[in-house]
Amino acid sequence: MLMTAVADPPWKKDLSCLFPHARWKEPMSEHTTFKLGGPADCFLELESLSHVHYFFSCARAQKIPFFILGWGSNLLVRDGGIRGVVLQFQEEFDQLEALPDLRVAAGAAVRLPRLVTFCADHGLAGSESLVGVPGTVGGALIMNAGTREGEIGDLTESVSVYDVPREKVTEWRKDRLQFQYRHSNLQGQVILGATLCLRKGNKVDIIRKIQELQKKRLQTQPVHTFNVGSVFKNPPGHFVAKIIEEAGLKGAVQGGVRVSPQHANFIENFNRGTSQDVLDLIDKIRKTVLDRFKISLELEVKVVGEDRP
Repeated sequence: MLMTAVADPPWKKDLSCLFPHARWKEPMSEHTTFKLGGPADCFLELESLSHVHYFFSCARAQKIPFFILGWGSNLLVRDGGIRGVVLQFQEEFDQLEALPDLRVAAGAAVRLPRLVTFCADHGLAGSESLVGVPGTVGGALIMNAGTREGEIGDLTESVSVYDVPREKVTEWRKDRLQFQYRHSNLQGQVILGATLCLRKGNKVDIIRKIQELQKKRLQTQPVHTFNVGSVFKNPPGHFVAKIIEEAGLKGAVQGGVRVSPQHANFIENFNRGTSQDVLDLIDKIRKTVLDRFKISLELEVKVVGEDRP
């Protein structure tokens, strides 16, 4: 039986006129660290604040659904892809600036390892724990990314947010921001950048600490495989990797994906797997852990998109 072709969205013509560089039916497997995911209706890079204004004005008028993509880590796109527009901030939003009083202005598109290196070069301490987090400033703020050594919320003084209904930039100051373990009240917001407050440090000492953290990460995590980082949140009082290992699931295979033999809270795409393989393995882990230990595991990875028809 022949498959019926999916019709172009009604807003394609107008959006193409505004953004000739927009890409259509873009495979999300090319934009995620899992190397998985079906096509997005449209993939659009926003390079300036004027681009942001133009897009959201059009999106409001035509009710265009959108999803904002950072580095593509901590994300599983289903095999059917994403309807609407996938936005990725670039250029103007990938800038760093050292400010007075030990502060740094960081665009939403800045990758965390680059932020950490920038701070070290300026003798600013406090961001070192973020060096191994594969994410951007914008994505990190939304989920309060970090490690046991510290989270980005600990450093955040203010966040620049695009107010979509009013089509203007607003500043969320510290008293408005709420950060918790892998959560913030910025979820659902369009983040443009942030001001981070650090502390004075010795450049040599900062670099030494960064190197130590990178060495530890290389020893304990599957850095060189296709994965999205931690799949599950740590339950209160437990380390989820230890729970999964004790459940006998370290190295477990489902289709072309597996629980990492190096770190049990990572799932690797090691043999041309699918997103459905990952979802099936996640279900297996959750059911096994619940049956054996009566612990309900909560996802840290964000799952978006549609199943394959």
